Amino acid sequence: MSVFSLLAGHADMTMQHLHVAGAMVSDAALHGKLAVEHAADHLVVLAQDDTGKMTVDQFREKLKELPQEEQLGWLTTAGKYFIGIFQKGGEVFAGFVTGIIPTLVVLMTAFYAITELVGEERVHGVARGAGRIALTRYTILPVLAVFFLTNPMAYTFGSFLEEKHKPAFYDAAVSYVHPPLGLFPHVNPGEYFVWGGILVALLELEKKGAVASGYHIQVAIWYAVVGLVVILFKGILTERITAIMARRQGVDL
Repeated sequence: MSVFSLLAGHADMTMQHLHVAGAMVSDAALHGKLAVEHAADHLVVLAQDDTGKMTVDQFREKLKELPQEEQLGWLTTAGKYFIGIFQKGGEVFAGFVTGIIPTLVVLMTAFYAITELVGEERVHGVARGAGRIALTRYTILPVLAVFFLTNPMAYTFGSFLEEKHKPAFYDAAVSYVHPPLGLFPHVNPGEYFVWGGILVALLELEKKGAVASGYHIQVAIWYAVVGLVVILFKGILTERITAIMARRQGVDL
C-alpha cells in the first residue's frame, strides 16, 4: 500500500506541475500579445483586435500564420545573408572537388612522371646552362624550376648559381609560382585560390555573355606572359641591389 500511496503522491505532484506549466504558457502568450503591439504594423493590427473577443489560443494560431521573417525582422535577414556567403563558398568548393582537383592530381602525376623520364641530371644540366646569363637566369631558369620541381622545391635550382645571383633568383622564382597557375595548376596547388578566384569570376561573366567565350584562357596566357616579364625585371633589379648592399657591408659574394 505504501508503494501505491507514493506513486499516487508523485502523480498528484506531476499534475500540479503540469497545471503550473500550462499557466506559465498562458501568461507567456499574453505577454507576447502585449509585446507584439510594438512590432510591425500588421502585428499591431493583429494584437489590437477590435472585437476584444480574441482568446489566447486564437491569438497564438494567428501568430503562427505570420511569416517567420515578419516576426524576427532584420535579424532574420542579416542571418540569411551571413550564412548565404558561406553557402556560396561551399558551392564553389564543391565545383573545385568535381572539377579542378581531379585535373590537378592528374597533372601533378603526369609532370612528375615526365621529370623522372627526362632524368634529374638532364634537368640540372639545362638549369646550369640557363643560369649563365641574366636574360635566361631570370626567365628560363625560374620557369624550369617552377614547372618541374613546383613550389617550394623550385628554389633549390638556386644551388647551381653563384652566391651573388641567388637572392635575385629566389626573388624571380618566388614571384613566378602564381602567374602560370592558369595554365599549369600543378606548379603551386596549395595556392590555387589565387587564380581560382579570378577564374570563378571570369566563368560567371562568360556565362552571362559579358565577355567572349573562352576569355579566361586568354587571361591565363597573358597572366603567365606578364609574370615572365615582371620576374626578369625583378631579378635584374634585385641582383643590382644585392651587389650594392654587399659592397656597402664589405661582403664578398
